[in-house]
Amino acid sequence: MGTSPEDMTPLDRLGASRRNFLALASAGTGAVALSACAAGGGGDDDESDAGGAPEGGGEVSDDNPFGMAEDEPVDVVIFNGGYGDQYAKDSGEKYQELHPDSEAKVSSTVNIQSDLQPRFIGGNPPDLFDNSGAQSMNASALISEGSLAELDSLIDAPSLDGDGTIGDTLLPGVLSPGTYSGKLFALNYMYTVFALWYSAKQFEDKGWETPKTWDDVMTIGEAAKGEDLALFAWGGQNAADYYHELAISMAIKEAGPDLAKKLDSLDDDAYSQDAVVAAFTAIEDAVSAGYFLSGGAGIKHTEAQTEWVTGKAVMYPSGSWIENEQRDTTPDDYEMTGAATPMLSESAAMGEAAMHGAAGEPFMVPAKAANGAGGLEFLRVMLSKEMCQNFSELTSSMTIVQDTIPEDAFGSTALASVNAMTEAAGDDVFNFNFTDWYGLGDDFKPLWAEFLNGGLTAEQALEKSQEVIDKVREDDGIEKFDVE
Repeated sequence: MGTSPEDMTPLDRLGASRRNFLALASAGTGAVALSACAAGGGGDDDESDAGGAPEGGGEVSDDNPFGMAEDEPVDVVIFNGGYGDQYAKDSGEKYQELHPDSEAKVSSTVNIQSDLQPRFIGGNPPDLFDNSGAQSMNASALISEGSLAELDSLIDAPSLDGDGTIGDTLLPGVLSPGTYSGKLFALNYMYTVFALWYSAKQFEDKGWETPKTWDDVMTIGEAAKGEDLALFAWGGQNAADYYHELAISMAIKEAGPDLAKKLDSLDDDAYSQDAVVAAFTAIEDAVSAGYFLSGGAGIKHTEAQTEWVTGKAVMYPSGSWIENEQRDTTPDDYEMTGAATPMLSESAAMGEAAMHGAAGEPFMVPAKAANGAGGLEFLRVMLSKEMCQNFSELTSSMTIVQDTIPEDAFGSTALASVNAMTEAAGDDVFNFNFTDWYGLGDDFKPLWAEFLNGGLTAEQALEKSQEVIDKVREDDGIEKFDVE
């Protein structure tokens, strides 16, 4: 399956690999198993109940918007990865409090596919599952076979907090990753802000200002080099891919959201757009200037991150999971802080506060769940402010629900900075999906490792990147998703 669970980064976990599914689907018995899994059930050829919205057997009311039968249990399976499973267990207790006649069974695993595939085949899938991790199930395959329920009724349901619908409480753009050709099949619970991370204490000690443009970043790089510090750390292919995210984010911020659409559409000139060329060239300039910590090709991304937080490098591009991931190695007085993606120029189309924000940790309701309405109700509980704050306090990460982070951010400087960036950006948030939709991580990671190691020029990296998306676009065996 490629990357092992212990080596899988949170960036990988934001989307399942379609390439991995296609490889398995052509491998003899694997094709039968996955086909049966996607079809959703145990020799039953009747697909009439596949897809659509879950229906319950109870009376619909404001307190029971999905018509859940109050005496039916709800079966929830959680991926027990970087965010653990305590937040879900706590939501189970809250659910039980609200629905004392409906038992909430919350179990967890690191092997979603191998544990749930037999249940899909046997016709007894869980009512709700967290489709994350290295062994996640392929969402697009499940969707194409009608094995997932549509979740729009969840978004239209009243919030548990009584402040309008659930949709009214969500941050901008968070439904996009779970929406396939206009239909919502996955509710991504965790909100990631991609940023340049640094030590606020170090910046204060050195007299450095938070960078707003790439020129500002390079100025810090020159000052750091004068003190025998690297500007950036990187390690292996996983961390190299974080710089691909940085380059694409800078390019979208420079050119505007239409560039993201060109990339998601796999356009034949996507990687020759002026802003993309400028972003790759900017990274090349930093490599050529010697601003990257040497030896990155021979270490893991977690080792590179440890080198960064222990003072060998100044900055690191990553999602907002970084504090939780490096909690055991970060000095107590580090004051980890994020800065929004730097502008390539002062005239960037999206402005200084614009940021790359994406929702991850996809929760899905199987079309043939015994209590799909209960699965939706469990999600409604998870989306209450109380449970969202509980998640943030446990993990130092945000959920997709707005206005849930207190002023002290539970003592986390990283979470406080993420909250500040989110508030400053407002609706000026962008995202791109092509790498996740088509499982391109395994293609871009070695390419970027070679680029950061000085083995490729920016021009060569651009050409190879275009070849990656051209190959997908021209493969009629790969389903293409609509770009809105």
